[in-house]
Amino acid sequence: MAEHGRRTMAMENLRARLARADLELDAAIRLLDPKADDEAEIDLVRAIVSARTSVGDALETIRAKLGEPP
Repeated sequence: MAEHGRRTMAMENLRARLARADLELDAAIRLLDPKADDEAEIDLVRAIVSARTSVGDALETIRAKLGEPP
């Protein structure tokens, strides 16, 4: 039982960190212009969008593991 509690706590801590990461990525994307002509900036926008998708997928996985609705 104690192991289950530790896992649940770890998942909740991970969810909190990922939620903060998602907020940081959202703030970062707002600093960039998705319609820019600069190839480097376009690459950054794509990378950040991809990272947000990955973070979102990880958050969904955690919710499912904890038995929470989507």
